[in-house]
Amino acid sequence: MRDGLRSVLAELARMAIDGGVRFGPLEELLKEAMVQAAMRATAQTGSTDSPSVSLLSAMTGIHRKEVKRLAQSEERSPRRAEQSPASEVFTRWRTHPDWRGADGKPLVLPRRAGRADVRCFDRLAREVTSDVYPKTLLDELLRLGLVDLDPRTERVSLARSSFVPTGDIRAVIALASANVADHVAAMRSNLVAIERSEQPPFLEQALFADGMGPVSSRDACELAIREWQQVLGSLAPRLQDLEDGDRAAGLPATHRFRVGMFCYAEPLALDEGGGGDGAQTRSAGQ
Repeated sequence: MRDGLRSVLAELARMAIDGGVRFGPLEELLKEAMVQAAMRATAQTGSTDSPSVSLLSAMTGIHRKEVKRLAQSEERSPRRAEQSPASEVFTRWRTHPDWRGADGKPLVLPRRAGRADVRCFDRLAREVTSDVYPKTLLDELLRLGLVDLDPRTERVSLARSSFVPTGDIRAVIALASANVADHVAAMRSNLVAIERSEQPPFLEQALFADGMGPVSSRDACELAIREWQQVLGSLAPRLQDLEDGDRAAGLPATHRFRVGMFCYAEPLALDEGGGGDGAQTRSAGQ
């Protein structure tokens, strides 16, 4: 367990260094996370009583005075990045068959249309939400650099193939952090299941190769990006169908779901032994 935590923390430490976060604030965040985790662990036992400070201190190894302060903090619950209406519009436009042409690419849409049965941006926006005006959603997508609007023809087109807001580093960090958090949560859940001799509940797999040169490494990254676009295009409409079916059946929205894909490449360290005849492509995971 310590080696696994060391690997994860090593990259978090690099992220902290990149962001200018020094040890003091980072230590405070870790203390908060430890107390939160201990409180959730005790809640999962079925007890209706709040855990004592002494119990939380014993579980975390943090001094009782610090535990009491952190447990009473209004900021103790981590904020999860919620999907915004703008991101929902973007994803539906990018993936749903109704909003793609015969070539599979997202349609270029008129901003508005005279008839309700004509595909336009306003109609797309209203399919996602009736709580936000279509113009407001369009302005937000324009601000994030995700769409282009031709002022002469009043036609709107997607400017990107993935929801990565430009010029909004906070939004990018929130999205990336939510992805990593859920990946670690899936890993932890699988490890708990394995310890109990149960079937791991979540997909958590990887494919890796350590016999590539720099050009092949770049080609592999581009291949992964193309493959993800295929997965996104086929999976997103099916997830929407599941949501629509639950909504039509009157079922409460009590669960959330996230599926992701990532790739990463860097030069091998000399002591990793890459580049020899024994290098090969392998898979790993639960």
